[in-house]
Amino acid sequence: MKLGDVLKKEREKKGLSVEEVASKLAISENEYQQIEAGETPAERMAPVLAHIAIELETPTSRLLAESGRFADTAEGQAGPLIKGHRERREKSVAQVVEGLGKELAQFDIEVSRDEYEEIEAGKSQIEEYGPLFLGFAEAIEQPVFNLFYPCGLPFQELDDYP
Repeated sequence: MKLGDVLKKEREKKGLSVEEVASKLAISENEYQQIEAGETPAERMAPVLAHIAIELETPTSRLLAESGRFADTAEGQAGPLIKGHRERREKSVAQVVEGLGKELAQFDIEVSRDEYEEIEAGKSQIEEYGPLFLGFAEAIEQPVFNLFYPCGLPFQELDDYP
């Protein structure tokens, strides 16, 4: 299953139209449809963000905005928040990258030290897609992490779910 499949299923379950969701996220309907079709970097960024949250033992929403709210997200903000949470957990970049490597290998995703440093510098695609995940989660009234782990399993391991 792709993240786009999860988003579509959750959107339909909530009775929301593509137009309504795109409007809430402040993106075009076409951009949103590409995300639902699984044709964007969101497919890769979702598991990376999920596993950063796991590594840092921090709610995903708090990695995207201090308040944990979509309305309070801003481009370039997630990276410094991630860095701050890492430092509060007294973890080194190397420790986080190692943990990500172990967890993401099962999905054929690699995160290099350089890429992780770009994430913390606020120069990654998490800045674009993270807030969209949070806004979508608010629209369906669920924690953002549930998008990445519907039914408690990584979305990539599912064929379908109720």
